[in-house]
Amino acid sequence: MNTSHQITVTNVRLSYVKVFEGEINENGKRVWSLTVLVKKDSPQIIAITEAINAAKAKDVQKVGKTGIKSPLLDGDAKNEDGEYKYGKPEHRGCYLLRCSSYKRRPTVVDQSVQPIIDPDQLYSGCYGNVRISFYGYNKGTNKGISPGLESVQKVRDGERLGNGPADPSELFTSVEDDFLS
Repeated sequence: MNTSHQITVTNVRLSYVKVFEGEINENGKRVWSLTVLVKKDSPQIIAITEAINAAKAKDVQKVGKTGIKSPLLDGDAKNEDGEYKYGKPEHRGCYLLRCSSYKRRPTVVDQSVQPIIDPDQLYSGCYGNVRISFYGYNKGTNKGISPGLESVQKVRDGERLGNGPADPSELFTSVEDDFLS
């Protein structure tokens, strides 16, 4: 049994990758993040659950023992209208972990453990290993366990998710020089 609140999940699909520049959140602070997609039948789910429980035990003074939100989100969950809560087709059959770092940019490396500098190399849809540190939070009536993002290793390419840049040759035709005269 895992007694650590830290875990490395392996060969998982990455989504909503914002680990190079990050983005500014509603409080005006920079946050780096990504979403980990873990197949529901993955044996890693047990280790993830144990790490979440270890974080609950470690931070029990902060989060208490009841009413704690879990960071492990069900990609097949539906809202009261019968629509998927997490609307993307790639979420089906998976659990989602929305991992964030509020203090520093996570370490990002390739298969050879060399730094990835080009942001186009780590994208939504590729596969990676992700080091996560679970921690408790308590903001009034909102309390739970969050997955902190520490490091990412890209392990292989995958089909890109979402809308990537369009191919200009499909959007435009050649313009003759005399057109601008």
